[in-house]
Amino acid sequence: MKKYIPSDENVKKELLKELGLNSFDQLIKHIPKNLLSDLDSLDNGISEFQLYKEVDRIKKKNKTLQDYISFMGCGIYDHYIPPVIKHIVSRPEFYTAYTPYQPEVSQGTLQSIYEYQSLVCELYKMDVSNASMYDGATASAEACRMAISIKGKNKILVSGGVNPRILEVIKTYLKGQDVEIDSVGLKDGEVDADELKKKVDESYSAFFLQTPNFFGVVEDGEKLGGIVKGKGLIYIINQNPISLPVLKTAGSMGADIAVGEGQVLGLAQNFGGPLLGIFTVKKEYIRSMPGRIIAKTLDKNGKDAFVMTLQTREQHIRREKATSNICTNEGLCMLIATIYLSALGKKGLKKVSEDSLLSSHYLYKRIKELKNVQILFEGKDFFNEFAVKIKDLKNVYQKMKKRGFLIGVNLEKFSKDYKDILLIASTEKRNKEEIDAMVENLKEVL
Repeated sequence: MKKYIPSDENVKKELLKELGLNSFDQLIKHIPKNLLSDLDSLDNGISEFQLYKEVDRIKKKNKTLQDYISFMGCGIYDHYIPPVIKHIVSRPEFYTAYTPYQPEVSQGTLQSIYEYQSLVCELYKMDVSNASMYDGATASAEACRMAISIKGKNKILVSGGVNPRILEVIKTYLKGQDVEIDSVGLKDGEVDADELKKKVDESYSAFFLQTPNFFGVVEDGEKLGGIVKGKGLIYIINQNPISLPVLKTAGSMGADIAVGEGQVLGLAQNFGGPLLGIFTVKKEYIRSMPGRIIAKTLDKNGKDAFVMTLQTREQHIRREKATSNICTNEGLCMLIATIYLSALGKKGLKKVSEDSLLSSHYLYKRIKELKNVQILFEGKDFFNEFAVKIKDLKNVYQKMKKRGFLIGVNLEKFSKDYKDILLIASTEKRNKEEIDAMVENLKEVL
């Protein structure tokens, strides 16, 4: 089978006309000139083999994470991916999995989802998980929508430490539904508990917390939960699943709904997607949870069987009364997370978590030695990332990039209030030599 289908001039003209364009150059005018390759220089009638060679030559100009030592995080992290994952998910029965509406022909898919749900519940110490969602941000938004559905009050309270991109998705989901989104400010990098006590009341449906938060600070989720649950609010926590072996879990902190971004569980960074939305709840809210749930039962012969269950929440049955309009799950991404967790086991996952913790804290210690770097929220607990302030950060960032280091995420892209603030992350992949090299190079650049 050919890997591409050539088109003649007549087809090209027809396509351009349909798009309202006069030329191919108009179609790609938004792409910077320096990023375009001169394919017009190829001889007419070039062979397919020669074309592949030419495209490979052009492709080698691209830079990937393999070309840098990365300290980027802010929601998507550079963790080691065991080779066994690619080996298993590349099998055609997994790679082309059919949507499991018909359980009699989907037992393998349903079983893998059931295993995923079981693993995620164990990880977050929650009662029930759905079969996954698009990503951590949409899972967060669905959680807020679910809380409003349960409580019937169109007000939610959000921590000021929530990633701005997650907050944008929450606002987008709730737009047009007459929902008021209020926030609680931060004090020294964490939720201001006194402000929360003053602000929270029975008029809100839920309180949404992210921990570790946008700046990497670990929140006192148990204390904050006591405040909001005392007022009858639904308590929602967004947590990084890799942090759970060493930090308090959402379930142990009293969360009613726990969500997270599952990219860290074996998925590549992939320039920001596809991702994996984790969504778990306490048992009493199972009928209000969006998405699908797979259950284990017995068939008429007494053998194990897996089925989709509680679909009364879905839009194709309840329509306007449905909890959500989501009608799919991140099947392949979910399977990757299942393989990752199964392959590592409890001890392996805890080792990844501990090594990420130790790596980032060693980096923190080395960064503190630099005179021209200001540590923000010094003394606060963090898991695998922390915020610093560096004068003329944009210039410093580019110089470090030329030296082969991606030193973190410049937070100014989220808000002008975060000018010159850098969020630095480190995982189990960063060893002492790489951290020392980054710090020494940063010292020279500064």
